[in-house]
Amino acid sequence: MALIIRSVLHLLVISLISFVVLQQESDAEEVLMLQKPRLINCKFDKIYQLGDSFADTGNCIRERICGAHTVCGRFPYGMNFFQNATGRCSNGMLMIDFIALESGLPLLNPIKDQNANFRHGANFAVAGATALPSEILENMKMVNPSTNSSLSVQLDWMSSHFETTCYTVGEIGGNECTHGLLEGKTIEESRRMVPEVVEAIIHGVRVSF
Repeated sequence: MALIIRSVLHLLVISLISFVVLQQESDAEEVLMLQKPRLINCKFDKIYQLGDSFADTGNCIRERICGAHTVCGRFPYGMNFFQNATGRCSNGMLMIDFIALESGLPLLNPIKDQNANFRHGANFAVAGATALPSEILENMKMVNPSTNSSLSVQLDWMSSHFETTCYTVGEIGGNECTHGLLEGKTIEESRRMVPEVVEAIIHGVRVSF
């Protein structure tokens, strides 16, 4: 009798866990389906995202070196929304995901995904990317061990421009300081880098847009 009771309880627990998982997946889908776009009047038909880990939706994990360094390709990343790790450095969605939804567009696919649909734009951001090119970092005796996909490289990837497209240059430029401090640079040396980092971002935006 005790064995039967334990078996029944075991089945109930499994059923409850399955219900919770399915409910979470349903809630995630419902969020996407029921979203009332607040940027719909902007009439964006495409969005192109550049940046670093704050905006990467899966490029880093598809790069050989970056993918080997990152932990964003496995749990607990993605556990609270996608139910699996997509390469986002988050337990759920990123800011660019919300921007896409509020524009009435699907979530942006990473440009490194060769099987993806880019009809509504693409995401060029790479976790660990820097605003400064790798050759400038080398002149500063610095190395980015994660990726060489700096802002200028991402801009090279982006070959098409559309008037009705929302271009967002995401948070980028902080990893220079991070790498510098980890490699023994002082706060003052990091501070002196800031104007050049800002100028690289401004130049990239002006040249491209």
